[in-house]
Amino acid sequence: MKMKRLVEEASQVRYIPGGALKIYFRSANTLLRQSRLYMKENDLVNAYKFYMRYATLAIEKLPSHPDYKKSEYKAGRNELLKNTKEVLNEIAALKPILEERFRQIAEKEIAEDEARYRSMQKPENSPRPLPPSQQTYVPYENWNLAEQLKDLPSNKLILNNNSVHEEQSYRSVEYPGISMRNQSDGYTYPPMEIPAIGISTPTHIAYPPELPPKVKYEPPQLPPKPNEYMSTAYNSTIPYNIPNIDSIHKIEPEFAAFTEGGEGLRKVRLSSNIYENFTRIAAKNTLKNLETCGVLFGSLARNVFSISTLIIPKQTATSDTCTMTNEEELIDYAEERGLIMLGWIHTHPSQTCFMSSMDLHTHSSYQVISPEAIAIVCAPRHHPNFGIFRLTNPPGLQTILQCTERGFHPHNSDLPIDKNIVDQGHVILEKNMELNVIDLR
Repeated sequence: MKMKRLVEEASQVRYIPGGALKIYFRSANTLLRQSRLYMKENDLVNAYKFYMRYATLAIEKLPSHPDYKKSEYKAGRNELLKNTKEVLNEIAALKPILEERFRQIAEKEIAEDEARYRSMQKPENSPRPLPPSQQTYVPYENWNLAEQLKDLPSNKLILNNNSVHEEQSYRSVEYPGISMRNQSDGYTYPPMEIPAIGISTPTHIAYPPELPPKVKYEPPQLPPKPNEYMSTAYNSTIPYNIPNIDSIHKIEPEFAAFTEGGEGLRKVRLSSNIYENFTRIAAKNTLKNLETCGVLFGSLARNVFSISTLIIPKQTATSDTCTMTNEEELIDYAEERGLIMLGWIHTHPSQTCFMSSMDLHTHSSYQVISPEAIAIVCAPRHHPNFGIFRLTNPPGLQTILQCTERGFHPHNSDLPIDKNIVDQGHVILEKNMELNVIDLR
């Protein structure tokens, strides 16, 4: 069941017809890069999950894209197919290892449940009766009630003040004759002798014999795996260490937040000085009432993104737009250094802090690559002067990707299309976090 749930989760890929094919090629490369990072960390569950997403995107989704067979995308197509072979080999190698580990986890959980059940049935702290060999039986006629009660606090005072009664022997009880009990009817009953009842007691309380031991329940053993399966699981030549049970016991990663559709968002660490650093870089353009934009890159470690690099690309700008002119050069620069694209940042030199319709279209290309991608808006002449945004999902991401209009235009939606996520738990602003700034202009 754990493996089935993992496969179902891994097969969920963000693909919306209408998105640019080159963006989906970039998304596939990002999935592959994250898979390899998880492999280096020996996080085989997440590695398998992201390999599966790559395979689903490359084999099932992208071939149906209307631009897939166009000649200008031949290079991207060839790279996609080449990487798909690697991905399928990794999936085939990881699956039996994870299945075997999940089988071990299931056996461990059954054993823990059995131990918990036995502890509930027979608590360790409860007094246990002595075995018959250690019990001392005393004749019943030597037992005395007063002797047994003398150590109780409430009876010590009474017994000390009435020591005479301690020495009395209550050996018999005399009941009144029947003739003394029923005299109202005028009939004289013949005398009847009532035998005396002798009470003899032991000096110690005897415990009842110990109950027979319960039959130990042994859960049925799972059938052995075929030899072919076991040889694949343990004799694989995969160049990484096989984890123990506890390292993959928890399938679900810990998310910092969730989308409107329930998709988990991993934590994104960001320097709290990002606003000051970027507005200082953009100061000359801001004085000229021109926008400035930059791209955010970072790394993935232990399921957490860290934005470590801000690249200022070559660009053209107006008072309300900003366009990169060397996008491919920027992407190549980042991929050579193993950086992951995690969003972008830009200024509104004269406008307030919000996402315009063109900003929404720009950000959709980042968020379709990674759901954690963010858009930062700096509006130094207004308050608030800083915002961190993402498209809602749903309906924002789907609405923007399916929109074919250009320029500034409204988007009809009954629900919000974007959301300011400052203080929402998704992005963590940290002090003393370094930010490497590279200006390519």
